[in-house]
Amino acid sequence: MRKHLLLFIAIVSFALSSSAQSFSNKGKDFWVGYGNHVRMFNGGGAESMQIYLTSDVNTSGSIMFTSGTATIPFTVTANLITVVQIPRTEFLNDEGLYSRGIHITAVNPVVAYGFIYVNAISGATLFLPTSTLGKEYYSLNYRQLSNEGNSFSYFFVEAVEPGTTTVEITPTQTTKNGWPANVAQTVNLTQGQIYQVLSSSDLTGSKIKSVAPINGDCKKIAVFCGSGKISIGCSPLTSPTTATGSSDNLYQQMYPYATWGKKYISISSANSTSATTLNVNTNRFRILRPDATSVVSINGAIIPSASFTNNYYDFSSNATSIIESDKPIMVAQYFTTAASGAGCPS
Repeated sequence: MRKHLLLFIAIVSFALSSSAQSFSNKGKDFWVGYGNHVRMFNGGGAESMQIYLTSDVNTSGSIMFTSGTATIPFTVTANLITVVQIPRTEFLNDEGLYSRGIHITAVNPVVAYGFIYVNAISGATLFLPTSTLGKEYYSLNYRQLSNEGNSFSYFFVEAVEPGTTTVEITPTQTTKNGWPANVAQTVNLTQGQIYQVLSSSDLTGSKIKSVAPINGDCKKIAVFCGSGKISIGCSPLTSPTTATGSSDNLYQQMYPYATWGKKYISISSANSTSATTLNVNTNRFRILRPDATSVVSINGAIIPSASFTNNYYDFSSNATSIIESDKPIMVAQYFTTAASGAGCPS
């Protein structure tokens, strides 16, 4: 029986892009990927990926694979959920380039989710339609603590348009394969190709941007981030490398920078308790401000610039908060791992 699910969500309200297009999670076309999971490295039972599809009308569609794996057709009955099992051959199990894009198409608009799990170690994300994607993103992870080795912080970028997509990547940490922190490099991708970056440290703030190649145009991209296995709320800040107790994987599609807003309202989950330290059961929040000159406040109190690390700021709360900035920011809410009290028993 699965004990817990650790969720990582971008909060509520998003601005419209500069072109004023509608921003919705319902669509007919999605490009996604099979994110990293600790079991890809350590064994002990193979993880699985499922895609959940639903709609308010009857529809049909297919899931196609850049790798050449046989296409999977699906049907959706209005107001019910269709579950599609994704072959494990599509997983992203290390740092580097993969031709393993997963392309979802439907006759009528659907809502799609991804779920990666094995036993008690699980994470899920809402998928964004191709029409809502952008050209500039930032990774939003968390402090990389885990109770198991080979548990990496990660992000990956996927090309979604025909032709060559050139992507500039600037990780905030040295990566598993030795890509230096804060050094921009470019990778070229064709439609459905994915480049994944792994690190033993928190990759929050890493910049992923589509750039124009010679005699070409910038193209849209999809970006996902997370962790192969991570503990949130279990270990105090004085334990920077290991965690006791339970951990889960994180898997989250990121929102393009053009959709970010300047005002957010955070609401804690049910059963959260008052918090004065990091190892009690309450919600965690992270504010990401790529522009270091941004003035950010919580309930009217300005956060000192020195309190930001790699342009992010963490706080714990079990109350409603109003988060405001004079420039675009992203806010994430993290639900603590099971048994997240002091000592974090498994």
